[in-house]
Amino acid sequence: MRKRTHFRFIIAACTALLVAQTALAQSTIEGTLQVEDASPSLIHVKRIDYPALQLGTWVEEILVDEAGDFRWNAPAEEGLFELVAPPWSWIVWVRPDEPSSLHLTAGGATARRLLGSPGRSAWTGEHPTQWMDSLVGLQRRANRLRAEFLVLRSNGVDVQQRDSLVQLNAALEASFESQWLRAVNGCSTEWECDLAWQIKLNEAVGLGRSRVVLDSLWKASSMGNPERTWASRLVSPGAYSGWRAVYGGWWLERQVDWAKLNEAVFTANIDSLASAMGGRWKDVDRAEMAAAWLDKANDQPDALVRSVWETFAFPAPLVTAYRALWDDRKIGRIGYAVGDLPWTLPNGDLSSMGEQCRQPWTVILALKNGSGLAAREREVFSQVAENMDRRDVCWVVLSLDENETNWRQTLSGRRTLDETVGWVGNTPRIMETLGLAVVPQVVVLDEDGKIAGRNMPLPSEGLQRRLQEVLPR
Repeated sequence: MRKRTHFRFIIAACTALLVAQTALAQSTIEGTLQVEDASPSLIHVKRIDYPALQLGTWVEEILVDEAGDFRWNAPAEEGLFELVAPPWSWIVWVRPDEPSSLHLTAGGATARRLLGSPGRSAWTGEHPTQWMDSLVGLQRRANRLRAEFLVLRSNGVDVQQRDSLVQLNAALEASFESQWLRAVNGCSTEWECDLAWQIKLNEAVGLGRSRVVLDSLWKASSMGNPERTWASRLVSPGAYSGWRAVYGGWWLERQVDWAKLNEAVFTANIDSLASAMGGRWKDVDRAEMAAAWLDKANDQPDALVRSVWETFAFPAPLVTAYRALWDDRKIGRIGYAVGDLPWTLPNGDLSSMGEQCRQPWTVILALKNGSGLAAREREVFSQVAENMDRRDVCWVVLSLDENETNWRQTLSGRRTLDETVGWVGNTPRIMETLGLAVVPQVVVLDEDGKIAGRNMPLPSEGLQRRLQEVLPR
């Protein structure tokens, strides 16, 4: 009995220690959210796993109070996150045990999309993004001055010798270099140095520097250190992006021999693959070659890219990144398995689409309150359902309303109790899953719960005719 009690004590102590360590592994970031409408009650959070590929994983949401204040229990380690309160989105860099406060506001332009409209973020207190914004702002002002000079000269304005383009460029470059040196010499973490060098590389690319100069800058940078692993480059917000700025788009070069590329894949000869790519690729290691094919998979995916990754054994970190990219590309597209969607019923009960729709096929009209177009399309949607009279189809009106008040307004437009209506809110995960870009929008799911039609016509624009082609006869 004593041994058993002692064992239980050890388990309890280990559990308590694990809980304590988990609690310590978070840092609380205070912040505010201010948008033109009433502040949302939730900020959705995506941890960015591969910044250059814009791939991430949804994690726990942030609760926002009525005044727009929030406390975010962020991971204690360094990370890049996308914060989403549709239609606004903010990319934020959180340092270890982040001491600064975060302020989120709407973007300067009107949001035109359901998701991904860039908002504005600002940190209170010292944060590296402040000097980054200053450097990028300096680049933009310099580009504007160069453009104004060229316009004046092309219009025949007599520009004085002292204002020559050469002198202007020299002054602008000196100003940028001075500010950049202060930033890079003061960087304290690998990510901070990477981002400083990425800005430098982007500046050099924008000024049309030669391949030799760009290659030299890459090798001198924190990102080009030969001891640096590709695993660390891929997760850095600046490293792989910096590499792509210098070496990306290799398939656009004349040196590429496409016939030999296909032959190399057929014979599974890695040396022939490198030779067919041409130029510097004949001398790089397998990891950097994989980085090159990951670049093409991101920008210009095709059958050859898939064959290369299926044929050659590339290093594990790059294979993992490619698979993540491949899986992400499937989300919201034809053939993607949506799974069961949780939603709120008109009576306030929690349910799901799977529980309410027993028919094999589902036709969804996604909409939000406040759209006159959505209201009109909803009327026609009901007519289409009545006209087709398909017992194998569940006709769903899916509410993306951001709050209960708007949800109730959407419910008030319900024509009959037979209309299946569900409320999912402005949840970006569901929008991504269904491939929703605008409202109203129609999505069709087949008997396996896979997307069978995404870019479907609206009910008033020929939905019934299109459904007659898609649905089984």
